Amino acid sequence: MLANWRRDRRRELREEVDLGTVEFGGQSYPVKNWSSTGFLAAPCQCKGREGDNVDIRFHVEVPGATMRFECKAILVRVDNSRGEAAGVFTMMDPETRVRIAKHFG
Repeated sequence: MLANWRRDRRRELREEVDLGTVEFGGQSYPVKNWSSTGFLAAPCQCKGREGDNVDIRFHVEVPGATMRFECKAILVRVDNSRGEAAGVFTMMDPETRVRIAKHFG
Protein backbone atom coordinates (compact mmCIF):
# COMPACT_ATOMS: atom_id res chain seq x y z
CA MET A 1 0.00 0.00 0.00
CA LEU A 2 2.77 2.45 0.82
CA ALA A 3 4.09 2.09 -2.72
CA ASN A 4 1.02 3.97 -3.92
CA TRP A 5 1.84 7.01 -1.78
CA ARG A 6 4.38 9.74 -2.44
CA ARG A 7 5.17 13.17 -1.15
CA ASP A 8 4.95 16.11 -3.51
CA ARG A 9 6.22 19.67 -3.28
CA ARG A 10 3.43 20.51 -0.86
CA ARG A 11 4.65 17.92 1.67
CA GLU A 12 1.30 16.21 1.58
CA LEU A 13 0.74 12.52 0.97
CA ARG A 14 -0.73 11.87 -2.47
CA GLU A 15 -2.28 8.60 -3.51
CA GLU A 16 -1.77 7.34 -7.05
CA VAL A 17 -5.05 6.37 -8.73
CA ASP A 18 -5.62 3.43 -11.06
CA LEU A 19 -9.32 4.06 -11.59
CA GLY A 20 -10.90 7.46 -11.06
CA THR A 21 -12.37 10.49 -12.78
CA VAL A 22 -13.01 14.13 -12.11
CA GLU A 23 -15.65 15.99 -14.09
CA PHE A 24 -15.74 19.75 -14.56
CA GLY A 25 -16.49 22.16 -17.35
CA GLY A 26 -18.63 19.56 -19.09
CA GLN A 27 -15.71 17.13 -19.49
CA SER A 28 -14.47 14.06 -17.64
CA TYR A 29 -10.75 13.50 -17.01
CA PRO A 30 -8.77 10.63 -15.45
CA VAL A 31 -7.45 11.28 -11.95
CA LYS A 32 -3.70 10.62 -11.77
CA ASN A 33 -3.41 11.17 -8.03
CA TRP A 34 -5.21 12.84 -5.16
CA SER A 35 -4.82 13.90 -1.56
CA SER A 36 -7.10 14.98 1.24
CA THR A 37 -7.13 18.49 -0.23
CA GLY A 38 -7.07 18.08 -4.00
CA PHE A 39 -6.38 16.20 -7.21
CA LEU A 40 -4.23 15.99 -10.31
CA ALA A 41 -6.04 15.14 -13.55
CA ALA A 42 -4.00 13.74 -16.45
CA PRO A 43 -4.15 13.45 -19.35
CA CYS A 44 -6.19 16.60 -19.42
CA GLN A 45 -6.78 19.25 -22.05
CA CYS A 46 -9.18 21.56 -20.26
CA LYS A 47 -10.61 24.94 -21.10
CA GLY A 48 -10.34 26.14 -17.50
CA ARG A 49 -7.72 28.56 -16.24
CA GLU A 50 -5.79 28.80 -13.01
CA GLY A 51 -7.96 30.44 -10.38
CA ASP A 52 -11.26 29.22 -11.84
CA ASN A 53 -13.79 28.04 -9.27
CA VAL A 54 -15.47 24.95 -10.74
CA ASP A 55 -18.16 22.47 -9.73
CA ILE A 56 -16.70 18.96 -9.78
CA ARG A 57 -17.88 15.38 -9.62
CA PHE A 58 -15.12 13.22 -8.20
CA HIS A 59 -14.82 9.44 -8.22
CA VAL A 60 -11.92 7.18 -7.23
CA GLU A 61 -11.67 3.51 -6.40
CA VAL A 62 -9.74 2.97 -3.18
CA PRO A 63 -8.99 -0.34 -1.44
CA GLY A 64 -12.30 -1.73 -0.28
CA ALA A 65 -14.38 1.32 -1.20
CA THR A 66 -15.46 3.86 -3.77
CA MET A 67 -15.06 7.54 -2.98
CA ARG A 68 -17.66 9.52 -4.89
CA PHE A 69 -18.66 13.11 -4.16
CA GLU A 70 -19.49 16.52 -5.59
CA CYS A 71 -18.00 19.80 -4.41
CA LYS A 72 -16.41 23.02 -5.58
CA ALA A 73 -12.73 23.18 -6.49
CA ILE A 74 -10.29 25.90 -7.43
CA LEU A 75 -8.01 25.11 -10.35
CA VAL A 76 -4.51 25.81 -9.07
CA ARG A 77 -2.62 24.58 -12.12
CA VAL A 78 -3.64 24.13 -15.75
CA ASP A 79 -0.85 23.00 -18.05
CA ASN A 80 -2.26 21.82 -21.35
CA SER A 81 1.24 21.40 -22.80
CA ARG A 82 1.85 18.71 -20.16
CA GLY A 83 -1.78 17.55 -20.25
CA GLU A 84 -2.40 18.24 -16.56
CA ALA A 85 -4.81 20.15 -14.37
CA ALA A 86 -4.71 20.32 -10.57
CA GLY A 87 -7.41 21.50 -8.21
CA VAL A 88 -8.02 22.10 -4.53
CA PHE A 89 -11.28 20.91 -2.99
CA THR A 90 -13.46 23.65 -1.50
CA MET A 91 -17.03 23.94 -0.20
CA MET A 92 -17.38 20.25 0.62
CA ASP A 93 -20.09 18.79 2.85
CA PRO A 94 -18.89 17.71 6.32
CA GLU A 95 -19.68 14.02 5.79
CA THR A 96 -17.43 13.89 2.73
CA ARG A 97 -14.62 15.68 4.60
CA VAL A 98 -14.85 13.05 7.35
CA ARG A 99 -14.75 10.16 4.83
CA ILE A 100 -11.69 11.65 3.15
CA ALA A 101 -9.95 12.31 6.48
CA LYS A 102 -10.56 8.70 7.54
CA HIS A 103 -9.17 7.42 4.25
CA PHE A 104 -5.96 9.46 4.53
CA GLY A 105 -5.88 9.30 8.37
